[in-house]
Amino acid sequence: MIISCEKCTKKFNIQDNLIPNEGRLLQCGSCNHKWFYKLPDQNIKLETESEIILDEKKKIIEKIIETSQPIKKQEVKKEVKKEDKKLDNKNNQIPKKKTNTLKRSMVLIISIIALIILIDTFKFHLEKYIPGITSVLNNLYETLKDLSLFAKDLIN
Repeated sequence: MIISCEKCTKKFNIQDNLIPNEGRLLQCGSCNHKWFYKLPDQNIKLETESEIILDEKKKIIEKIIETSQPIKKQEVKKEVKKEDKKLDNKNNQIPKKKTNTLKRSMVLIISIIALIILIDTFKFHLEKYIPGITSVLNNLYETLKDLSLFAKDLIN
């Protein structure tokens, strides 16, 4: 029989005849932890085995019932979609496809803003390598201001 230590969970192989029905004090050879071990009741094992058999029988019966009723794959897919929509409405959540596009667009916007800030920080150093970049950047900033004002007007 395999017994594991309660403290360090190391497993030991112990012969069945070394542990009496009343139990025995054991000591872990690895961490020296001592505990009292009692053999599990055989009745409990029988109950759990019978419960497992009943669960397996229930699963088999459910499979038989499912296979006896002809269902088209399209109908099942429609039902699954309906259930998904119901769950989304119940949880007041945005469907996954929309959240993915929303997340991607937010990452894109933040990345563009970070790039603009980075270019603005090194604007004068970039002027040496790209002549005329300051005027292009100034036009970009003015365009961004116009877009933000336009968005504010739309909101109001």
